[in-house]
Amino acid sequence: MKIIKVKVAELTLDPKNARRHTPRNLEAITASLREFGQQKPIVIDGNNVVKAGN
Repeated sequence: MKIIKVKVAELTLDPKNARRHTPRNLEAITASLREFGQQKPIVIDGNNVVKAGN
């Protein structure tokens, strides 16, 4: 595994991910990321599909 930086716009959500967030929850997550940043890396596959950490 290696750590790389990828633009958010280049990522694709995994359609098999069962997690769904309400608009209110997404606003809270966005505010938290703006304040604290991403503290733990996410895992993506070779096609930039988010597999873990979202």
